[in-house]
Amino acid sequence: MNEKKYDENWVMTRRNPNHGLHPIKEALARHSNPQNDLKFIHVAGTNGKGSVCCYIRDVLVAHGYRTGMFTSPHLVHHFDRITVNGTWISKQDYQEILDACIDDILELDLGMFEIALLIGLIHFKKQKTDYVVLECGLGGRLDNTNVIPSPVISVITTIGSDHAALLGNRVQQVAFEKAGIIREHVPVCVGLVSKQARRVIAAVADRKHAPITFTPEVRVIETDEFAYEHDVYELSSAASYQKENALLALRVLKSIGIDIHDDATKQALHKSSWKGRFEKVGTHPDIYLDGAHNKEGIEALVRNYDRLSRPVITVFSALKDKPGRWMASELSQVSDELIITSINNGRFDSMDSLSVGGAIMVADENQAVDEAIRLAGENGTVVICGSLYFISDIRRRWKKGQD
Repeated sequence: MNEKKYDENWVMTRRNPNHGLHPIKEALARHSNPQNDLKFIHVAGTNGKGSVCCYIRDVLVAHGYRTGMFTSPHLVHHFDRITVNGTWISKQDYQEILDACIDDILELDLGMFEIALLIGLIHFKKQKTDYVVLECGLGGRLDNTNVIPSPVISVITTIGSDHAALLGNRVQQVAFEKAGIIREHVPVCVGLVSKQARRVIAAVADRKHAPITFTPEVRVIETDEFAYEHDVYELSSAASYQKENALLALRVLKSIGIDIHDDATKQALHKSSWKGRFEKVGTHPDIYLDGAHNKEGIEALVRNYDRLSRPVITVFSALKDKPGRWMASELSQVSDELIITSINNGRFDSMDSLSVGGAIMVADENQAVDEAIRLAGENGTVVICGSLYFISDIRRRWKKGQD
């Protein structure tokens, strides 16, 4: 008899069923509810979640706290969703927990995200973490991560129109879903959001008697520096949107009692870098990878084009459920050339659907990048964007063995 192999590759094939929170709650209960022994910083939002989580994690580690982090989707490998002090869960630890849970996973029909969360929470308890920085997968109110007990603080990064089919296509609807992570009497820290979103989030916080703080506009000093209170902070990223994410992270850290003005914080923030977000992976030409994959992400990305060396050649591909042609049009307006490609995956949009006037169409993703490098020349810039899955594929070309 052929015994089925249950490993991380099998987990990644599991669909994410829309069956509510009961199955993951039941699975956790069968494994001693590890979430009840952990301290969480719970992060929701449309964009910026991963970067904010990374900044928070790195500063906490610099201050001596053993810090778990759960994020999605993965960029390099499935294991990078679950880290402790920045180190991925090992294959051995992952497999041991999966083996211990497999009967319950099958009985409860858990999907990929639920399995990763279950393994992550068990791992964080085993690793005796002081904090867990927990990123929502989708939404907030009904997200699987909302099975945790009250966190030490809730965080909402931005509010946009992503996942409209599931969360609603009005900013107020999306804000309400994201605000679903707010708990009774637990402080909540919010990034830059519209007035409509702000009103919704504030109303939810008020009903739950949760103290709320809204992040102000960033005071930019230099390309890679910004000011907060009486200090200046320097980032490794020149992306303007990362200053907004770092400022939000600082306000969260201050709220939980971290000294954000000491050298440990400043050094950790400067060294911190979230892969795939305006990540420079090559020179001559400069090559950047950016996970901008929705309207708000593209708007944030194009604000950085005026500081890039010309010519700027953009390589773009997107999933079917995104406003792909609109995003392509925005990129076309700021690029010297736009190259549209597609991935051999049923979730990706076709090149015809993404096509805009003047765009170059290259079917193979690697050939598309090669053409962009040729057109940019030694002194230009290549920007590769449109989907985290897309840039994850492309990233292996430059970063293989370096992560």
